[in-house]
Amino acid sequence: MLKKLLEQLRDNIWSRKYYLMFFSVVFISIYMTLQPLFFWKIISELEKYYQTQVFNFDTITYITWVWLLYSFLWAFLRYYIWQEIITRPLLINYKETIKSYCEKTLDMTIWEYLWKKIWSIYKLIDRGTENVLFFFFSFFEQYIFYTIQVLTAVTVLLYIDIRMALIVLSLLPVMIGLWFVFVQITAKKQDKLSQKWEAIFNIVGNAMSNFSLFKTLTLQSKFRKEITELTDSTYEEQMRLNRYWNISEIYGLFIVMFTRIFVLVAWIYFITQWTLSLGELFIIFAYVDWIYFPLSAMTRDLRTSVKQITEAKRLDNDLWQVIMEELDIWKNLKIPQWNIEFKNVSFWYLEWKNILKNIKLEAKPGQKIALVGDTGAGKSTIVSLLLRFWDIKDGEILLDGVNVNTLKKSSLRSHIGVVSQDNSLFNLSIEENLKFANPRATKKDLEDALKKAEAHFVFDLEKGIKTVIGERGLKLSGGEKQRISIARLFLKNPEILLLDEATSALDNRTEKLIQKSLDRLMKGKTSIIIAHRLSTIQHADVIYVLEAWRVVESGSYKELMKKQKKFYDLANPEKLILW
Repeated sequence: MLKKLLEQLRDNIWSRKYYLMFFSVVFISIYMTLQPLFFWKIISELEKYYQTQVFNFDTITYITWVWLLYSFLWAFLRYYIWQEIITRPLLINYKETIKSYCEKTLDMTIWEYLWKKIWSIYKLIDRGTENVLFFFFSFFEQYIFYTIQVLTAVTVLLYIDIRMALIVLSLLPVMIGLWFVFVQITAKKQDKLSQKWEAIFNIVGNAMSNFSLFKTLTLQSKFRKEITELTDSTYEEQMRLNRYWNISEIYGLFIVMFTRIFVLVAWIYFITQWTLSLGELFIIFAYVDWIYFPLSAMTRDLRTSVKQITEAKRLDNDLWQVIMEELDIWKNLKIPQWNIEFKNVSFWYLEWKNILKNIKLEAKPGQKIALVGDTGAGKSTIVSLLLRFWDIKDGEILLDGVNVNTLKKSSLRSHIGVVSQDNSLFNLSIEENLKFANPRATKKDLEDALKKAEAHFVFDLEKGIKTVIGERGLKLSGGEKQRISIARLFLKNPEILLLDEATSALDNRTEKLIQKSLDRLMKGKTSIIIAHRLSTIQHADVIYVLEAWRVVESGSYKELMKKQKKFYDLANPEKLILW
């Protein structure tokens, strides 16, 4: 996962900047780690004074001034490197990562969408991208920086006195070994815990996405109980896991303490042998801290890093490999006639459950065709297949002889207008919702479209077309949402119309008015109509009757009534409703 994150970082920033980041961190770490050598030189001069009673003022002054200049330069380099060479590229990577995952979320197929938990996606993107950012800060500021610091300190110790260096490093393998053991123990457990924390938000998401149903069924106590039980159990598991991390911090401190004791005992022995000076003891003690405290800090921060990597991995697994809506091999739609033909089309979600089987139907240019049948017969599925929400399993769907599977979905859908049973709207103003169909529409265009759709109620609202309509248009009634959706269709003025229960939410009076508007809109356009009201489909050129996943009848309204078969059985002329 770390390798993949580093590759993404390299791809999101200029490659030279990527390698400059590593070089700069290595450089500033080595530069900083050499600082105790100034102490050593000064203490060595003081030792000479106590031995010879001659105080070398010029040498100490020179070392002090060099040290001061060194410190000022270090402060400047430290600021510049972290601000410009580290922070800026990491924020660029953060920006590009957010864009990438958001684009992948928007580009996922309907099939993938149905397998996702929506609130889980929000949470994954939010936590995953943020954790990637903070992990990289830790990676450069601590892991790379501290690792180079430790290696530099070890190199200096080996240069000063190889015997003391080996004593200082004697417990290092123990510390690193225990470190890896803790990682192995905790990483998988933290992954499972992260999923449980996320599940809490899924419960809230289910409530929010179906809020009316949630309130109607009075599910507050049930959902509250589920949240309480899940948070309590996850909290207990997280506390048990955190004990491992806290133990890891303690053993790090113990190792530092024992190392100091070993160094002190060894120094006492070596100084009695006149083979180690006080200055060398000081520098060795200093570098004990420069070796073990960074390692302790890395151990302490390891819990956070494991969580961050876990979140990044889950984000990657869930969203990085999504099947994209658009492929380069697909082409734009260039069809002048708008002839639609389904040739032996079969479709299923699961192989053992057919949805459509060997469907044959045709809508000639400018023709109105209607689809009728029992609930679940596959009428709405036919519309979804034409929009390429799903790809068919067998057969072909042709537009003027061109297979829709070779066309870009965005290009195909830009020529199709849809009004369905469930007309969701965005939590924006009415004006913004309408302009999605035609961004260049003027205020007059919007008002004309609303009038054609019999949506005069908009003009009576306090803010008119500027009114924000709430999540999924919940501030409007079903009929009002339907009329705004139809107004949006007037603005788009597409070549192909798909009306899936387009007037189902309207009263009889408004339905008749809307039907006249739709008739004007459909004139000269290829249209597919799904409806239960006979008044909606009586004037269709061809009616296709679906039963048991197949087309069992087709013809005009009069022809089908004369046959007295399936369509005749469905029709109830008294109520003008298809049963």
